[in-house]
Amino acid sequence: MPGMLLCSSSACRARSGLIRTWAFLLAKLSLFLVATQAMAQASVENLQNTSNDPLTPKMAFEFHNYAQPVLTDRPASGADQGYFRFVLPHASFGVDQMMRASMPVVASSWDPERAVNGVGDFTIFNLAVHYFGTVKTGIGPLLVVPTASSPALGTGKWQAGVEAVVSAPHSWGLTTILASWQQTLDGSLQTVTAQPLLFFNLPDRFYLRSTGIASFALGKNAVVPVGLGLGRVFELPNGASLNTFVEPQYSVIQNGPGVAAFQVFAGVVIQLPVRFR
Repeated sequence: MPGMLLCSSSACRARSGLIRTWAFLLAKLSLFLVATQAMAQASVENLQNTSNDPLTPKMAFEFHNYAQPVLTDRPASGADQGYFRFVLPHASFGVDQMMRASMPVVASSWDPERAVNGVGDFTIFNLAVHYFGTVKTGIGPLLVVPTASSPALGTGKWQAGVEAVVSAPHSWGLTTILASWQQTLDGSLQTVTAQPLLFFNLPDRFYLRSTGIASFALGKNAVVPVGLGLGRVFELPNGASLNTFVEPQYSVIQNGPGVAAFQVFAGVVIQLPVRFR
């Protein structure tokens, strides 16, 4: 046909070479983008992040302790609460969920006149988990059972409320916030808490942490602690992990007698791999 170029011409060979070059470059670029995405995903799913994320779908046994040697307006008084917490991921009604039960099994309170030892109030909440890319959210009901062995160690009243969590992993660490609202069934006490969690990963699976819980007993007292601590995660066989940490916390807001002016939060967390389904 008139105007048709033969493949043996130099122009055709040049065009074919250019096409092959661009195809090669596009293939390399595609492989690079896939590898970069995989590396980015892996970077946010490191062992420190999964060990500290409250929405990681792993069964966990947590042993936490709050030592409160300094209380506002109460010289020579203090408190200490050792918690056992159990975390269980599960799926009900086709929805990924996280349940956490918390019990102060070794609770103490003292002042110049006496010391009280026993157990505190039992708390349980269950979160429905939703995913927005790498960001996870959870929201669900909360219940407090008045199991405290002494009025100094608990409210002595049933409470109900709502717990919510938002968690976002990053290549450098993890940002999370936990918030709750709870009220006694007789309406005499309402409490709002907010716990921003900030984790900055270091080499050799160490990390820096700040996890103070701001608590507002409406109309009674308020406390906002800010902490800076150090932790380390140890990898165990079969996908399990051991997380240890200690975090001193100073209360930048201290409103009301008996709230912690200074405390030390320490803990050990064992995670075991399980699946929602």
